[in-house]
Amino acid sequence: MAERKTLTARRKPGTGRKDLDKALKEVSGGDEPKKRIPLEVPVATHRKLSSMRAHSQDNVPVREFLLEAIDDLFEKYRRGEGRFAVDDIERILGE
Repeated sequence: MAERKTLTARRKPGTGRKDLDKALKEVSGGDEPKKRIPLEVPVATHRKLSSMRAHSQDNVPVREFLLEAIDDLFEKYRRGEGRFAVDDIERILGE
């Protein structure tokens, strides 16, 4: 009896588009592992961030604005201007 073939939408491993994989890696920030930060913000803050995204020239994702704010926060604490006292901040932030 003849072998029966089945239709599937799944791809075999290793048959993906290398250019697409490279682009996704570039957009996601490279090889560095990611960890989610749970964050609930007031509706007004969410609205402002969404408006910033909508009015940015390159349609910058909200995530990128938040990452920029976190980088600025680290620099603020490195300079000793943070709102809260944190011991050994240089060791924590490194560099």
